[in-house]
This record gives sequence, structure tokens and C-alpha cells, in this order.
Amino acid sequence: MIYRHCRLPVSISSLCRDRRLFSTRLRAPATSHVYDIHPEVREALRAKRPVVALESTIISHGMPYPQNLDTALAVERIVREEGCVPATIAVLDGRIKVGLSKDDLEKLARTGLKARKTSRRDLALVVSQGVVGATTVSGTMLIAHQAGIKVFVTGGIGGVHRGGEDSMDVSADLTELGRTPVAVICAGAKSILDIERTLEFLETQGVTVVSYGDSDEFPAFYTPKSGYRSIAHLKTPDACASLIKANNDIQLQSGMVIAVPIPSEDAPKDAWRIEKAVLDAVSEANTKGIKGKDITPFLLDRVKQITQGESLKSNIALVKNNARIGSRIAASFAAQCNGAIINSSESSAAASRPMIIGGTVLDVSARFDDGPECNGMPSLGTSHPGTCKQSMGGVGRNMAEACYRTGGDPYFVSAVGDDVAGDGLIQEMAGAGMDVSGIKRIVGHQTATYNAFLKSDGDMLVAVADMRMHAEIDGEEVSTIIKRNLPPFVSIDGNLSRRCTQRILETCAENNIPVLFEPTSEIKAFRLFNLDHNLLKASIRYATPNEGELSAMAWGYQSANDPCNGLPNQEDDAARLRRGRGLMWGQNNLQSNITVVGKVIPTIIVKRGREGVLIARDGSISATLAPTQIYNDCISVTGAGDSMVGTLVTGLSRHYSLKSGEPAVEDLRRFAGAGMRAAEMSLMTDRAVAKDLGEWVFKL
Repeated sequence: MIYRHCRLPVSISSLCRDRRLFSTRLRAPATSHVYDIHPEVREALRAKRPVVALESTIISHGMPYPQNLDTALAVERIVREEGCVPATIAVLDGRIKVGLSKDDLEKLARTGLKARKTSRRDLALVVSQGVVGATTVSGTMLIAHQAGIKVFVTGGIGGVHRGGEDSMDVSADLTELGRTPVAVICAGAKSILDIERTLEFLETQGVTVVSYGDSDEFPAFYTPKSGYRSIAHLKTPDACASLIKANNDIQLQSGMVIAVPIPSEDAPKDAWRIEKAVLDAVSEANTKGIKGKDITPFLLDRVKQITQGESLKSNIALVKNNARIGSRIAASFAAQCNGAIINSSESSAAASRPMIIGGTVLDVSARFDDGPECNGMPSLGTSHPGTCKQSMGGVGRNMAEACYRTGGDPYFVSAVGDDVAGDGLIQEMAGAGMDVSGIKRIVGHQTATYNAFLKSDGDMLVAVADMRMHAEIDGEEVSTIIKRNLPPFVSIDGNLSRRCTQRILETCAENNIPVLFEPTSEIKAFRLFNLDHNLLKASIRYATPNEGELSAMAWGYQSANDPCNGLPNQEDDAARLRRGRGLMWGQNNLQSNITVVGKVIPTIIVKRGREGVLIARDGSISATLAPTQIYNDCISVTGAGDSMVGTLVTGLSRHYSLKSGEPAVEDLRRFAGAGMRAAEMSLMTDRAVAKDLGEWVFKL
């Protein structure tokens, strides 16, 4: 999926209200049209979440295909696992990209050595010619700084080449470090360089150089010890983050090097072989007259050949290790920056954000054309003409979008796979401005997908629902997020696993956070009552079922509390639910079901389609709302209920942010009325949530 070209904020320094935390030199891309900031990166910067810059020369020139692509994807996964957003930087077709899609990474990896190595000197030329440019440490630092990214992870920095005292061959990385305030996390300088002179040059440029770990020994890429020393060593990510923050507080316009030694288990077994290979390769380069930008890839390739691939394995291992350490530093730095503004006016706004936890789904519909070959029903075993559509879906996701569009600004917790569908869903949400930091990518899994096959008149023939991803939303992780954010209001959908739901409810009960439960289906509404009823009473204050789901909830309560209504233990939930259809549904008694469910959940807001909405308090009907207008020719009913509930969450979270105690019935009428208007808008669009939905629904 192609994401939108987007400009950086006019004042990137406003990403952190304490301007000392960011350099005052952020100006160029604020009005530049050549920058494409990936929506996920842009949203992370806006929300002051940790972002890690990654260079692209290591992809094009550092490794052969396909190892380069595999390594790039693995490094981005590691960054995400550590709670950060990766921002691989490159120039593609004359556009400066901050954050690459998988297709972009594939293109860069296949281009390989044909990509133009791009430092500060080359940047304008590469952009003007519209070619592919792989940014070096120098080029990546420059672009990262302009984008407001303070931490950059790479393999190793360039330096003074051997014999540089005569050739004056000094990498632009070193001068960039002297004038660009970005922290570079690396494995030191490559051993093909003159490390002693490299460190001397960095000192002259005023660059802070520290080693990570228990020793101040400066690493030499493949080996943890070069024989030379940094000015200090820092043992923890927090200490490194404090150093970066101090550099910004002082407003130094120079960068720093945090040198991370390669883990001993990943270092070549015989380091002397690497050093001998380097010396032999340098001698060969001199003999062949190889100089300038061509020398580094030549030397690395020769070292790989001489060591029979051992150096490449070490290269990949150290890059991954740097990514893990660098991401932890970035996360700590973001936390320290955000801690510095915790007493600002933004803290109250952050505390008012509701949390929505639920499923994210790619909805796919295939509708057969109406033709003589179908005769009303498509034939099996062959293909038919028709139309296919993809859209964003998932009850939790739809609720989160509706909440966002009506001013709720929710923190949405969900999970998607590490696949194209997951990329597309995150890009679409981030492109709309939603906070996607709570969406976890699960490596090796597919994004939840709902694939419906429709007849030409729109009626469903059959559908395939692959919802296994929902089980990957981990209850302990979500509990930690709730404790960290302490939202005023939490909403969950019925797609979560029993264990995850239970852990969320326990955490909310412990912290006195009201919970809204959106059932999503009759079987999931029924299963809620498999949990301890005292826990449900202590946590869930609202439920938003339709009439069928309300009946299922009532039967769930009855069958759990009255053995006479239950079935033998070997019967599964589906069988128990089928038995209940002849009882609770057969009664056709809305009040009776409300009375039963009201024993556990005090406020029930029943979605009744054309009949409107019913509000019940403590087992009794308190209010009813009729639709403002009836739509006989609606475009799609998908998402109408979710739009209503997401809007309701906006109203409820605002109440709990500003007031103590439960909202009055009149408040609930107002919130539900706004939700009905959101649902009506959804009916008239093929999207689950109408793009035109806004805060105005609360003002009518």
C-alpha cells in the first residue's frame, strides 16, 4: 500500500514542549515537499514516542541480497519488539523517505550496489536526478536530525582510512558528527580504518565518544577491543539516554558516538584472521588503485571472501545487537523527555484519553457480477467476474476510529501480523492521525481477515473469518499498559481471549477504572459469563449489546448460576447457547433479559436497529431514543453499531475525566444520541466509520 506524501510539522521542536530537549536547527523539512514521512513515524513523533533512525547504505552496500533484506526486516522487528518505531531512511526516485515500507526495502535491497551512496554532499544531486540513494551515516544523521529523530542505529561509522595522513581520505561521517546533534549507536569503527586517527579526528570535532558496557575499550566492529579507549563507559540504556538528553539540554550542535561492542558469542573465533584479512585487502586495494567511495564495499567484500563468510555472520549479529541496545536507549530517552513535561498542560489531556482494546481486521468482500453465466448463483470450481474491495475493520478498530473522529483521541491496543495487510492497516490509521503505538506486530502471524463472498444483489453467500490473531493480544502486556497509562475509561470488545479479558478486568477493578464491554456476537456475549461474576460486577459498568446479544448474556448468566438450565460439562459453549435459544429468545421479553443482566452490569445500552437505542439502569429501562430518520436505502450496515459505541466511549471518557461518580441518565441520553448520529452516518457510506464524522455530533 502506498502511503501519502506528508509534510513534517511546521514546528517539529513542539513535539516536546521543553524546547531544550530538541535542537533549534530543525527548519528545512518543515516546508520541504521532497520529504515523505511514513505515517507511523509521523504519528510517533507527534505523540513523543521513541523513534529509531536506520541507515540504508548497510542494505545496499553492506551485504548481498537476500541477506541484506532479511537483516533489514529483522532489525526493524527488533526495534518494534523494544517498543520503538523504526525509521529506515533512504532516497527513492528523488523522494527523501523517513520510514520505508516492505516494498521500499525490497526495492533498495535488490538495487544493491547500483544505488547511489548518499552523504550530505550527494543529497541534493540524488534528489534532483530522481534516482535511488542509499544514505550513509552522514546522510542519515542529517535527515534524522531534520525529522526530529535523536537516536540512530547502524553497524559501524566511517573514519580515517589507513594511510589517510597522506591521502586525506576521511569519511564525511566524522564531520557530520561534529555538526549534527544525533546519537549514533554503533559497534565502533570498522577495523579496515585507522581507528587511532579516527578517534583523534572525532575529538577535534568535539564529538562525545563513549563505550557501552563495563569497559571503556573502543570496539572495532568485528572485535570488541581495538586497543584504544573512549573517554568513558556507560553501563545502562538509562545512562546513555541521560547523556543524549544532556547534550540537548546544553544545546550542543554536535553528535555523539555510543560504541557497543559485539557480543563475545557473535565475534569471530579467531580475531587475528579478520585483522590479517583487513591488511591483505587494504594492500590489494592500494595495488588496484581503488579509492574513495568504492574502497569500503571492496574491502568488506574481500574480507568476507577471505574469512569464508564468517565476517558477514558477525556483521549481521552486531547490527541486530546494536538495534536492541539502541532501541532501549531511545525508549529511555523518550521517557526522560516526557517526564520533563509531565507537569505541563498536556499531562491533563493525556490523562483524559480512553483506552480501547480489541480486534483489527482486514475486511475483504468479493461480489459476483449479475450475468447469464451465474443464473442467480455462481458455479463452483471456476472463476467469475466481479468486484473485490478491501477496507479497515475489526470491532475494536472501528470503535477506536469513531472515538478518534469524535474527539476522544483513544489509546488503541490491538495486534496485527507482520504482513502486508498489517502494514496497510497501520498506515491507513496513522495517515488519518490515529495513535497506532498500541498496535503490536506479531512476527510469523497473519493479520485477522474477514473474507465475504456476496451475490450480485449484495446478499452473503459465505464468508471465511481468520481471527486467530486476536488470541495474540496478551493480557499481561495489556495490564502493564493500563497500569502505565491509568486511563479514565476502558472499552473492550468480545474478540479478546478469556485469559486476556480476565486480566484486563482484574487490572481495571484494582485501579477503579470503569469498563465498557462490546459483545461483538452472541457466542462472545454468552462466554463473558464464564468469568467470575464478582469480577464482572467489580469492573464492567457498561455493556452495549444488540437484542440477540442481550439474550445471550442473560442466558449466560442463567446457565452459570442455575444448574437446572445448564447442560453436561462435556457440552461446549456453542451447544449451551443453542439450548438457550429455546428459552431466553423464546420469551421475547426485553425487560426480563435486562433484569437478569442488570444483576451484574449496572448500565446496559441496547442497540435495536430501526427501533433506536434503549438505556437501562440497575435492571430497569430508563430511557429510549428513536432514530432521527429512517434510511430505506442504506449503503452498508457494517460498522454502524461500532460507530455508535465508539462515539459513546468519547462521551463517557470525557465524563470520567472531569467528574466523579456515574453520569446521569440525561448525560447517557446525550452520549447515546451522538452515537446514533454516528451510526446513521455510517449507514450512508461503504466505510465502517464515516470520514465526515466529527465532534459536531455532540452539539446537535
